[in-house]
Parts: sequence; C-alpha cells; structure tokens
Amino acid sequence: MKNKLFYSLLLVWTIFLCTSMGQAVYAENTNYITKNGVSVARLDSNQAVGSISLVGETQKERIKLLVKKGEVSTWLDVNVEDGKFQENIWFTQGTGNYSISIMVHEQDRKYSYGPTLNIENKAEVNKYLSPTKHVESDDEEIIKLVQEITNVNDTELEKAKVIYQWIVENIAYDYDKYSKHQNNDYDNNYGAVYTYKTKKGVCYDYATLTAALTRAVGIQTKVVKGEGKLGTFKGLHAWNEMYITEKSQWIPVDTTFGATTGKDFFDNVDFYTSHTKTDEY
Repeated sequence: MKNKLFYSLLLVWTIFLCTSMGQAVYAENTNYITKNGVSVARLDSNQAVGSISLVGETQKERIKLLVKKGEVSTWLDVNVEDGKFQENIWFTQGTGNYSISIMVHEQDRKYSYGPTLNIENKAEVNKYLSPTKHVESDDEEIIKLVQEITNVNDTELEKAKVIYQWIVENIAYDYDKYSKHQNNDYDNNYGAVYTYKTKKGVCYDYATLTAALTRAVGIQTKVVKGEGKLGTFKGLHAWNEMYITEKSQWIPVDTTFGATTGKDFFDNVDFYTSHTKTDEY
C-alpha cells in the first residue's frame, strides 16, 4: 500500500515537473528564436512598414546581419554591448519579401548561420533619407552633432554648406588606410560613426559621414562612387550628391577633395570635369 502511494505521488510530481518545464520552454521559444549562441526576439508580425527593430542577446563576440531580397544581399555590422544588441533595419530595396539572418563569426572571414527571420515589407522607403550601411544617420551622436552645427540655419542649402564646412575642417585624410588599399587590404573599419569618432578617413568615409549628417536633418543625399582626377591623383573615388529643395535639383559635393586641397568642392561649376560617376546609393 505504501509503495503504491509512493509511486502514485511520484507519478503526479513527475507529471507536474514535466508540465511546468514544458510551459517554461514553450514560453521562452515563443518569445525568442535561438540558434548558434544567438537569441533574437520574435516580431509581432512578419510584415513591416519600411523598417523593423531587431533586439537580442548573444554569447558570441562578433555577429553581423545578412539582409537578402531576391539576388541582392547586404551585410550589416552589429554593435554588441554586454551581450545585447538592438539594430534598426530599413528595407531600401522596396516592397516585397526579405530574409534577415544573424551571422556568427567563426574565424577570418568565415561566418555561420544564427537565427533567420522572413519579413514582407509593405511600404516604399526613400533610401536617400534612410540609415543604410555605413550611413548611420539614426545614431545619437550623429544627430546631436548635426543639430548643434546647423541650429542657426534655416534653408537646406545653408545646412548642407555648414555640414560640408564642418567635415572639411574637422576630418583628416587617413593616408595609412589609403596605403592599405593600394596593397589590396580592405579589411578596415569604415562608415560615418567610425569616421566621426576617429576624426579621420578615406574618401568613402568622408562620403558616408556627409550623407549621415545631411540625411539626419532631412536632406536627401546619395553616396556616389566613380573616378576622381585631381593633380597627380587619378583613381577610384567617392563623393556625394544632395537634393536641395529650394533649388529643386541635386548638387555635387566632395568633402574629401575639399579637405585635402583647401579648394571649394561644394557645387562648383566644373565639378564633373574632375569626377566621373559610375554608381550611387
């Protein structure tokens, strides 16, 4: 009798434990997708209106995002602090289906897959006003800086000119990075935030910082790639085009040449005698 009672109680307790543990695991899996040492919070919906925010945790030191739409793939850096991350993703390739995979760094340039989310974007996004790769116009420091340096300016043209002047006067050309490029070493840090913090960069860094600051105040700005020719220099180059509403036109701006030559490359009339455009984004 005692043995039957003991086993009956044991069976009830076992069922309770299994049920409780099952509920806990189910709740955790409902809120997060976990794979390969990365957990990302599930979204309320698999549909988005222009952008989403990914929130998660990771045991890994370095992760990236791989955003794919059709044949177009974009790698994005992820800032991890104390094992946590939050990244805003803008769907600049238009409406349609996207996959977002968290990629875990293994070694050298090798990455493995963490969680993947599939999203249907329902709204068009103006990519020349949105944060994009290396153009972190939604960064708090970028926003604070541009508000400070344009607070007395009213028109877009005035704001654009002040931003151009600030970059020309405060960012130094990184000749060490340029030398690495000449040796086919492109494994470096790039982008607006990095350039702002280090106060140096190559042409691509100048162009991304320019775009981030102007987009942060609502000026449509392109990062333009092509060939530059100036003095003894002739080679791959990057600069910007900004849409100035009061002029109803795009104007060319080159903060790199402005900083390194001391000459004005803000919408100068002969700009495209020294620049040949091949791509823009």
